[in-house]
Amino acid sequence: MTTTPAGWYPDPYGSPLLRWWDGSQWTDATHSREQPGGAQPEAGQTVPGGAQGGNEGDFPTQAGGPQWGSAPQTAQYPLPGFGTPPPKQSSPWPWLLGGLSVVIVLALVAAAGLFLFRGQSGGAVAGTNTETTAPPLDHTVPPQETEPPAQQLPELPQPSDGRISDPVTGLSYAFPGDPWAVPKAADINNPNNQRMPLWSSGYEALSQQNFDGKNGDWVASVFAAPLPEFFPYSGPQDLRNLTSGVLAAYEPFFYSPQHTRKIVSNKAIKVSGRDAWMTEFEMDFTEESQRNGWKFKTEKGAFILVDRGAGQQPALVYASVPDNLDQSVLQQVVDSLQVS
Repeated sequence: MTTTPAGWYPDPYGSPLLRWWDGSQWTDATHSREQPGGAQPEAGQTVPGGAQGGNEGDFPTQAGGPQWGSAPQTAQYPLPGFGTPPPKQSSPWPWLLGGLSVVIVLALVAAAGLFLFRGQSGGAVAGTNTETTAPPLDHTVPPQETEPPAQQLPELPQPSDGRISDPVTGLSYAFPGDPWAVPKAADINNPNNQRMPLWSSGYEALSQQNFDGKNGDWVASVFAAPLPEFFPYSGPQDLRNLTSGVLAAYEPFFYSPQHTRKIVSNKAIKVSGRDAWMTEFEMDFTEESQRNGWKFKTEKGAFILVDRGAGQQPALVYASVPDNLDQSVLQQVVDSLQVS
């Protein structure tokens, strides 16, 4: 994948500052936005796929295709210089303290293959003990370590009267019927990864089986969930920047093949009178598609955040459909979206 050059970019964590992107990761260096002539991308601009910095309103995603995982990228161009760039961070932890960071990518990787590809490791480093004194004998039997029981996930709601009603988010939206189907909750969710959405409703359709020759299926997706607590939210004023942050965080995971992205629209909307923000985009996989003989070349999608009131994380809607399926489903979902 191509990468965005190092530079100052609008902070993807939602602050009014600029944050330094060192060419491979966000750093903890920030700077005031007050700089004349800062170029901002408009709807319709195209940005190459890959690890890129954050931008208000424009961010990456991984379409209903296979992979809940990749590196952040956004429709963002370098701003004029602000003096000597800061040194590259040697550790991703400062980024975690700032908000969305490379740590998100590392943490999300654990769940990346679960949804779109449907298939992950851990370990500890033992310390060296220089103590030579033997511990006192203890004849008691140590308790057996047991793994915590697997969390039972409630199944996703089935359609009724042509609609899906989500009891968790309070959202409801149109169900288009065949070839779309509601998947098993365990097939799309990893409750152990709190940085990924825990989808509480939705449906998907097969775009291409075994598209990668490794038993990975590319699918179209329409899903809803409460926005993970990992993303800080204080009210409707955060919706724009937060939608951009969500796109930046999840694009690498949902659209890992090399691609370019175009922001189609980035705007405030109302859902049953509630404040909401929608970022629509188009991912272009044409070069990879022609090289690999895929059935799809482009994919249209959207991230929508809907405010649910004080003290609650907004509802997240993710919809993405490749061009070898009926893409009118996207507009059907947007037009039919309601809050109960």
